[in-house]
Amino acid sequence: MPSFWRPSKLDPDGQRLIPEADLNRLLLHLGELPLESWMAQQRRQNHHLAALDQWHPDASADWLWSLGLPILSLASRQGSQRTLLGLSALPGCGKTSFGAWLGAAASSLNLSVEVVSIDDFYFEAERLDQAMAGNPWGVPRALPGSHDMSLLLESLTRWKAGQRVEFPCFDKAQRQGRGDRIGWRDCNADLLVLEGWFVGCLSGDDPTAAEAHLVPPLTNAERLFRATVQESLRAYEPIWNLCDRIWQLRAISPAAPMIWKRQQEATMQAERGVSLDSTTLQAFIRMILCSIPSESFQRIPAEAVFMVDPSRALQGIHVQP
Repeated sequence: MPSFWRPSKLDPDGQRLIPEADLNRLLLHLGELPLESWMAQQRRQNHHLAALDQWHPDASADWLWSLGLPILSLASRQGSQRTLLGLSALPGCGKTSFGAWLGAAASSLNLSVEVVSIDDFYFEAERLDQAMAGNPWGVPRALPGSHDMSLLLESLTRWKAGQRVEFPCFDKAQRQGRGDRIGWRDCNADLLVLEGWFVGCLSGDDPTAAEAHLVPPLTNAERLFRATVQESLRAYEPIWNLCDRIWQLRAISPAAPMIWKRQQEATMQAERGVSLDSTTLQAFIRMILCSIPSESFQRIPAEAVFMVDPSRALQGIHVQP
């Protein structure tokens, strides 16, 4: 469990905001039972009670029933073919915390599920600094182009072929918040969730396109570097093609990423004594808002899109036909 979580006991019977029709549509798309029968099945098997103390204290029952348990249902029906699920969501929305619960819940139910962050595949310190040099926001990581794509592609390809592989581990608290690789971990799961803030984003959008939500508007330097980001995104598309499914947690409000990232850094400072300084934090937020055209996040080829409000409450699900 991440150290910044307080002990919690999510109420499985708490209020849910996602319309039942949305969840039923997702379940039927996944080949599950209709909603009422599926929920009864989850309760009989006590899946809804798994690792409840691992949830963030602010998490709602929607995170359990509409996101977590459908993934565990996929894992319980997992055949001999390994499944890679891409989970795309902006920083701070709760995807990493959710991943920690998912791993704990799967373990308690003897399901072969693991979560890996694309951030774990950042270059080591020296190469990371070289890759990020010259970006107009001065951020030390996070941009497309900051990851070791050869290692990521090789690792996932070997994993999908049924091999036991080692994934790197990256600690963002290292180097005064600039981060560094700290080791490796084994992975031999049958269902792997790959999470990251631009998972599924495709290249090809106009880097010079205006962004109505940005204040101040894009600078010339930002427009120029957005073209570089578009070039970098092409290298990620073989990774997205490896994904059997992509699910997206999409912010309802343009203000949400600012709120989430500030809260994320405040938590890291409170619990680990290390965080980005205010100037770097503002630069990170600006980078998140404008380095990739907002249209790119609308074009992610997601099977399911979960709408998230600024308080991190899930509000609805759109299932792609």
